[in-house]
Amino acid sequence: MLLGSQRDLGWSLILNFIISNYLNGSTTCIFWNDAYEFEPQFLTKGYSSFVGINIVSLANSFDHDVVNVWAKKQQLTKRELPFDDLLLKLTISIETSHCENFVVFGKDIFRFVDVFTNASMYSIWRSMHNKFVFLHLREEEPFYDNYFFEDQPNILFVVRDDPNGSHFDLKTNKYVGPKAENPAELILLDHYNALNQSFQLGAHLFPQKTRNLQGRELVIACFDYRPYTVIKHNSHINARDIGVPLDSGFSGVYIDGTETQVVLTFCAQFNCTVQIDTSDADDWGTIYTNMSGDGAMGMIIEHKADICIGAMYTWYDDYMYLDLSMYLVRSGITCLVPAPRRLASWYLPLQPFQGTLWAAVLACLSIEIVGLILAHRSEEELYVMTASVRDGWFSSWKFALAITFKLFISQSGNSRARSMTVRVLLFACFLNDIIITSIYGGGLASILTIPSLDEAADTVERLRGHHLHWAANSEAWVSDLRGSDEPLVLDLLQYFHIYNDKQLLDLAQDKSVHMGFTVERLPFGHFAIGDYLTAQTIDKMVIMQEDLYYQYTVAFVPRLWPLLEEFNALIYRWHSSGFDKYWEYRIVADNLNVQIQQQVEGTMLSSSQEDIGPVTLGMSNFAGIILVWVLGAIAASLVFVGELIFAAKFKRRSLVL
Repeated sequence: MLLGSQRDLGWSLILNFIISNYLNGSTTCIFWNDAYEFEPQFLTKGYSSFVGINIVSLANSFDHDVVNVWAKKQQLTKRELPFDDLLLKLTISIETSHCENFVVFGKDIFRFVDVFTNASMYSIWRSMHNKFVFLHLREEEPFYDNYFFEDQPNILFVVRDDPNGSHFDLKTNKYVGPKAENPAELILLDHYNALNQSFQLGAHLFPQKTRNLQGRELVIACFDYRPYTVIKHNSHINARDIGVPLDSGFSGVYIDGTETQVVLTFCAQFNCTVQIDTSDADDWGTIYTNMSGDGAMGMIIEHKADICIGAMYTWYDDYMYLDLSMYLVRSGITCLVPAPRRLASWYLPLQPFQGTLWAAVLACLSIEIVGLILAHRSEEELYVMTASVRDGWFSSWKFALAITFKLFISQSGNSRARSMTVRVLLFACFLNDIIITSIYGGGLASILTIPSLDEAADTVERLRGHHLHWAANSEAWVSDLRGSDEPLVLDLLQYFHIYNDKQLLDLAQDKSVHMGFTVERLPFGHFAIGDYLTAQTIDKMVIMQEDLYYQYTVAFVPRLWPLLEEFNALIYRWHSSGFDKYWEYRIVADNLNVQIQQQVEGTMLSSSQEDIGPVTLGMSNFAGIILVWVLGAIAASLVFVGELIFAAKFKRRSLVL
């Protein structure tokens, strides 16, 4: 026993030893308690890694702080987050001083534990190396019913027998093992004697507990979203779904997936038991400003699950309240859009030649006409001796026009050429026209055999230019685009719609609906496709050549999750060893419809009009030709009627004369 007349050095001796040997190198927050006499040996008031907080006089301490506490207070009030003076002070200490070590005495432990988790979430700064030292008398044993004592491994209890005793028990929470075995249970580490300042066992006061979790459960909040997460019932069982009753027949599940395999490998290495919880994980979910949530994300903030996976992007709003891992997969958001339609229009006869070539053909015909006019007029001058019998320039024009267009459409003429000049010129025109018509016929045949297609909305610019409506089953598909001020993004979002899976299935099968549907492009050539897109509907679509945008998927975990550092290290090794590529191929082959995967991949070729094969011709292919025929028939009929009227007037005039 320490003598009552002497100064009580017990707390100072043991605590200074702990600080100097285990808490140095980072900022320590000490919650002073007047009932516990403690004098820091290695710390002073001005030391940068020491922050002192006195809960009793907390309300009067804000005026002396160098940090603008009121700005943080207004921020919390605006977000409708509840707080008191202790929560505000602890939040500021974590955010600005980067406290990672916490020393708390006696009954203050209860208040500290109640506010610490919220303070760590209110602060934008976060740490994975927190250590907690709780000092109390044996008669002040706290109740360990808070999940904090189950979830934090680096907790040290310093328990004194009585206020003047020299004997201290050093304990820690068990942390490892199944939750049914009470991970919050305290286990004895060592005994300390303040009289001779010695430890009985010489144990490490902060043992490494995360290397072997001894079957501790790791609960995943996820839903079936292949190939990221795969959940199968009535199959080989490798996990339990704690979101359904144990006797329901659906509690035993088989889980797989490109991201699930990372968690399974983690638990295989660190000896933990994988469980899933699908009770509220019907969607990715959202974290709200008041620190509530729904869906899979809400299960994390409500401490129903330890990790959330399944194409979770680096959403900043959720990162404000949770932690996220290193990236798991590069995911590109793209769309299956309607396939390009075949062009069959009235200008089909004009398509074999480009505009410049048609201009060259017209110029060539014009030259032929001028040449024939001059040649015919010269022939008249040479062979018709009597001027009164010679035809005029109008006759030469009729001869040149008729012969030129007859030769152009491969028709013979009935005019008699007297001179060699006209004959040679007609032969040259015939050769020229037969070459042009042969090229035209070949081009028209190729167009009819290999059809021309309309432009598909298979790029971001074309998607906007076509004003194509596109849809998905969750706001999560576009949440990363909502904060953008780019005109292109804003235009795209105007045409985005959210439907449930049943509505999307109906829209995809409706032939009259012209709409795009979101899919995810995985890094090694595969696609995450919703069940509402069947093989029949994909036949009418093509995959976009570009991504609308891309993101890196992560795993979301609660703040202060002590396994995050080990989990990130495993992901580094996962990527560097090439497992990400192996598991993508294996999981797609085992759990997805490979035919649909190949069908979607094949649309990238069809959208570029390659290898489309023979196509049966229909009446729509001849719409332009029929239109030309109809216009020609109408023009011929009008000319015939005009000739009849002209002949009748000429005959009547002859009778009058």
